[in-house]
Amino acid sequence: MPTHDARSHRYSIADTLPISVDDLDAGMNVLVSGPAMSGKRRLVFDLLAPPPQPHDPIVVLTTDDPAARVRAQFEDRGVSVDPSTVRIVDASGAPGDDDPVVERLSSPGNLTGMGVGFTRAVDGMGTPSTARVGFLSISTLLQYVDDQRTFSFLHVLLRRSSAAGYLGVYSIDPTTHDEKFVNVVTSIFDAVIDVREVDAEREVRVRGLDSVDPVWMALSN
Repeated sequence: MPTHDARSHRYSIADTLPISVDDLDAGMNVLVSGPAMSGKRRLVFDLLAPPPQPHDPIVVLTTDDPAARVRAQFEDRGVSVDPSTVRIVDASGAPGDDDPVVERLSSPGNLTGMGVGFTRAVDGMGTPSTARVGFLSISTLLQYVDDQRTFSFLHVLLRRSSAAGYLGVYSIDPTTHDEKFVNVVTSIFDAVIDVREVDAEREVRVRGLDSVDPVWMALSN
């Protein structure tokens, strides 16, 4: 992990959200929560790679989308994807060609492999003092790993990311899990961005930021 204090760094979120906050503190972990087809995945990528260029280094751990699709999401946003800027830990089990950007695992159930993959990704970037860490998605992980192991893994990963001064952005579909478990998982994040669709329009609600009221607001993009 970084040898110097990166806590003074601010992570820009540009105009990603309809709130008066332009950036987030180093070490924050944010949960993007919403049902399928609500646009939460797009929002995760918007937070990981907001305009303008250049971006902080990015590490994505994916349990569902294969690495090729994750790469395409960044390239569509104008991000130059190479080993110094983007690393992907692909636990989807999807086959793929050799790619210096990608660490491949055979299954989302390999929690140890994901932890090792995250370490290799960070080390391979030269242990940057700033980085954005994405996780897609907690819901898919829960199809392979029980609640307790999932919670323990997430807790450790969040602590590592926070200690390094990185910004973590995770996603979950709360409609597919027990409400009690969703509440427990939510409690370990610094902020939660709820996403929903009403009359074909996307709305968001931000919880956990002192300067932002937790009310539903239209998401224009």
